[in-house]
Amino acid sequence: MSYKVVNTHVVPGMDYGEKFLEPFDVTLVTGSWVTEDDLISNIEGADAIICSAPAQPWTSRVLQTLSNCRILATNSIGYDRVDVEAATKLGLAVTNNPDFCIDEVSSQAIALIMALSRRLLQIDRVIREKQIHLPPGNREAVKNILHPIFRTREQTLGIIGFGKIGTAVALKARGLGMKIIAYDPYVLGAVMASHGAESVDLDQLLRESDVISINAALTHETRGMIGDEEFKKMKPTCYLVNTARGKIVKHSALVNALREGLIAGAGLEVTETEPLPEGDPILEMPNVILTGHSGWYSTASDSSSEMWQKAMGQVVKALNGEWPPYAVNPEIKRTWLEKWGK
Repeated sequence: MSYKVVNTHVVPGMDYGEKFLEPFDVTLVTGSWVTEDDLISNIEGADAIICSAPAQPWTSRVLQTLSNCRILATNSIGYDRVDVEAATKLGLAVTNNPDFCIDEVSSQAIALIMALSRRLLQIDRVIREKQIHLPPGNREAVKNILHPIFRTREQTLGIIGFGKIGTAVALKARGLGMKIIAYDPYVLGAVMASHGAESVDLDQLLRESDVISINAALTHETRGMIGDEEFKKMKPTCYLVNTARGKIVKHSALVNALREGLIAGAGLEVTETEPLPEGDPILEMPNVILTGHSGWYSTASDSSSEMWQKAMGQVVKALNGEWPPYAVNPEIKRTWLEKWGK
C-alpha cells in the first residue's frame, strides 16, 4: 500500500527522521507553509502530516480538507493552535511531544528564578556603568542596589501546572532548598507530595509564593488565568516566571503589575505576542528578563532534530496501523483502530 506523508514545516539541513519511512511505499512532500490557504493547497490527499503546532494554524477549516488522514503529528509539547475537537470529530489522531525538552525548559525556569532572585541583571548593569565592586565593606552601596534579596532556601516557589516540566522544576528547586507548593487540578496531591510539593489552590499559591513558575499547557481553562486580580494577590516581592505559553498571562495586566510594583519582576521565556512589538513597555523594564522562546534548545541533545524525529516516530506507528502513544485525543482510539488498525 502506498502512502502520502506531508512535512509542512521544513528547515534546510534538519534531520526529520525520513529514514524511518524507508520500509513503506511513501511519497514524501515537504515544504514550509504558515497560512491556512497554503496548508490546504499542499496537504490534499495526505495519509499523515508532520507539523509545527506553534507556527501553523491547524483550524477546523484546514482539517476538514483531510478526507483520508490518519494522524497530525506535532513537533512540540504544546498544541494549542490545533483544533483538537475538530480533529476528533474527523477521527484524526493528534499527537504531541510530551517528553521533549523537559530538562531544557525546566533548567530555563530555574535559571530565570535564580537570575531574578539574585538580581543579576541589576548587578551587572551597575558594575558595567559605574565600575564599582560590592564587597562586604561597601555595605551601603550593596543595600542600595540589591535590597531586598532573600536566601533561596527561605523562599517558597509556587508552580502552576505540575506535569513533566513542572515536576522537573520542583525537583531542581528542592535541590536549592526552596519550599515547593503547586496548583494543578488534574494532579493528585499524593503525586505532588511524592515529588516534595504541597498541593494548594490557586489563591493560596498566589498569596504565599515568593516566586511563581508557570508550567501549564495553554487550554481554555488556563488562557488569561493570570490577570489583574491575580497580580493583586501576589507579594510585592514576588517574581513571575513563565516558560509555558504567553497567553496564560494577560499582557496588559503584567505591564500594569510591573509598573505599579505589584510584583518585583518577571522572567519571560514566552509572551502573549511573539515577538514583542516595537515600543512594548516590557522591552524597557529593567526588572524583566526576556529569553525569546529559546528554552527548548540544547546542543547536547540536538533537540531541534529530536523533536522532529519523535513526531516521525508517531507517524510510523500510525502507518503501521498502531495507535500512536502520544495521541492527545484517546477517546477515538477504538474507532480509529477499527478503521486503520491491522
